[in-house]
Amino acid sequence: MSGRIAVGVSGAGSNLRALHAAAARDELGGVIVLVFADRACPALDWASEQGIDTALLPGGDDVALGETLGGASPDAIVLAGYMRIVGPRVLTNYAGRILNTHPSLLPAFPGAHAVRDALAHGAAVTGATVHLVDATIDGGPIVAQEAVPILAGDDEATLHERIRAVEHRILPRATALLVAGALSVGPGGRRVSLDLERAETTVPIPRRALLSVSDKTGLADFGRGLVALAFELVSTGGTARALRDAGLPVTDVAAVTGFPEMLDGRIKTLHPRVHAGLLVDRRLADHRRQLVAAAIAPFELVVVNLYPFAAAAERPGISFDELIEEIDIGGPSMVRAAAKNHASVAIVSSAARYESVLAALAEEGSVPAGLRAALAVEAFRQTAAYDARIAAELPGRMATAGVVLPDEAGLPGAADPYPATLTIALDKVETLRYGENPHQPAARYRRAGAGSTDGPFVSTAAALQGKQLSYNNVLDASAAAALARQLDGPACVIVKHTNPCGAAERETLAEAWAAALAGDPVSAFGGVVALTCEVDRVTAEGLASIFLEVVVAPGFDAEARAILAVKANLRLVVDPTLAVGVGGPGISTSPDPTGSIRTAGGAFLVTAPDTTADDPSTWILATARPPSDAERRDLELAWRLVRGATSNAIVLVRDGRLIGLGSGQTSRVDAARQAVEKALAISGEAVLRGAACASDAFYPFPDGVDVCLAAGVSAFVQPGGSMRDDDVIGAADRAGATMLLTGVRHFRH
Repeated sequence: MSGRIAVGVSGAGSNLRALHAAAARDELGGVIVLVFADRACPALDWASEQGIDTALLPGGDDVALGETLGGASPDAIVLAGYMRIVGPRVLTNYAGRILNTHPSLLPAFPGAHAVRDALAHGAAVTGATVHLVDATIDGGPIVAQEAVPILAGDDEATLHERIRAVEHRILPRATALLVAGALSVGPGGRRVSLDLERAETTVPIPRRALLSVSDKTGLADFGRGLVALAFELVSTGGTARALRDAGLPVTDVAAVTGFPEMLDGRIKTLHPRVHAGLLVDRRLADHRRQLVAAAIAPFELVVVNLYPFAAAAERPGISFDELIEEIDIGGPSMVRAAAKNHASVAIVSSAARYESVLAALAEEGSVPAGLRAALAVEAFRQTAAYDARIAAELPGRMATAGVVLPDEAGLPGAADPYPATLTIALDKVETLRYGENPHQPAARYRRAGAGSTDGPFVSTAAALQGKQLSYNNVLDASAAAALARQLDGPACVIVKHTNPCGAAERETLAEAWAAALAGDPVSAFGGVVALTCEVDRVTAEGLASIFLEVVVAPGFDAEARAILAVKANLRLVVDPTLAVGVGGPGISTSPDPTGSIRTAGGAFLVTAPDTTADDPSTWILATARPPSDAERRDLELAWRLVRGATSNAIVLVRDGRLIGLGSGQTSRVDAARQAVEKALAISGEAVLRGAACASDAFYPFPDGVDVCLAAGVSAFVQPGGSMRDDDVIGAADRAGATMLLTGVRHFRH
């Protein structure tokens, strides 16, 4: 056949338009060469506007119609709402080549009022039928048929609209089969047979894209590009509306499934006519033929992003039931189906991919296998992260909503806070230049759902200035920010290799910086600084006086920015939670039990971070002499700083500033010696007289205390709990020193 098609009409011509659209997408295997009508009607006018030859044959005279068709030489004739009986001349000349569509499940409700009759009879189901035309009225051999349920409240208009949507799908498909010569009528002239091999090899495969997105960014332009490439856009709900608002033709999913949305939209795409089109492996002839037999067209492209569960979880005041409704079901099902079948289908789960996918379609005619594979991997990662966020969020929400949960591992209130499996969703922020050393690759991720109080690197925002942050920069700046959150008032901490080498609390930020730097100006070179107030001009001048890698602060005023801009490589990182009075994760009373993760010998160690605030009012005086007010202030600062040092750790403080640090030592007495030696080397003997000392864990022997006492240290704070606590306390008492026991240790390995 040459693929010439004539279409008969009598009314508005919606089926004609569906056929014309299918022909424009090369789905019919032919073109419409003639539109004829038995009366003047909008469909005839529309066809003329499209440049299609038209013929008005009042009354549908058989002879006149035969002559008109003879001039057009059609291979197939489609009666698309043509309201006249075809006469014997036309039937004889075009036997087996005339299709008609009828709005019922023939042989039920034949005639001109099929929809009205179905409603009048109280039928629960009607439908659409495409049949070959013979001398019987609405009685020719059936080619295609599909049921349409009659819903409560249906009238002729609503029911006809749903039937018409089905006709728009099955009539072009039947026409394509007829044009391809894949239909034949068996003995007796009643049953139509489908030549699966011919249909599978000859009928054009429609280009279809299934679109259902929550994020509409770039959707209209992407849809426009697909339409230009002859794709049919199949869509749902808000996505369909957005595409129509952009002036694009859209086929509703309900027209594909023949079933309306239900359960407040929970059921839309969960249907064989959708998922068979997603899962057909087009490399397999049997798969292709099963789809042909079921009259289901495959999808070439699936464009889905999921309900914004994470954003909903962060929305203030959202109820538990509202949050549950933000759990996508159909979306992940479509994404996973398309990703599994990436050999045949391209799954686009991110708007960032639109441009590259359109470019591939335009340049190569299809999405190449490599890109399809990459898109599939990306899609599986996204659904995994999506489910991980739900699994992390729901237990707490359930408990808050009053759901009584069993005492099972990982559920709120359970004796064991750790579930049998733990999936952590991480979002990539950037690939770093290298890792801890130049030969190690590295990347920075953020934990899905993390908030600003989790640290300065939750944000994906770039530093205000300076070159890209390195792996070590991130570690040091994070350590500095965590320590700064422990400080009071205008304060500064300088970190080197995750350990504090300078820290101070003062009346002004500039004074705090100067005091912190004085604690160890040598180690501060190339260090990382965290400050608790917006950086001003005077402080910026001090910061600019030495080489620093990173400065973290709640903000930088204009004068400070101008001064620090001279240091082109200096990174400036904004962390609003460092501001005095804001607080942050360092002041947490209920740390996340999965908030800290480390690797060790193939294991992943998961723990709550050491962020619970200390309460100095609970500390116990162990010696005869209580601390003076000045000593207590220094002891509290020393204790806040020691939790940020690597064990074994000793911190010495005098007059509100760090003067000596011993960290990472294999014995506590060595840490004490290191701290004393550092203070002597930088500040001299006088600074140690009356200084305060904090030990991150108990003293196993008095020797560490003795080293500090000999240097002039007069006040100690430590967890206590050693078998030799009495000996340790006795050493302090004999020297007239004071010692407080916290009952809490702060090891940091």
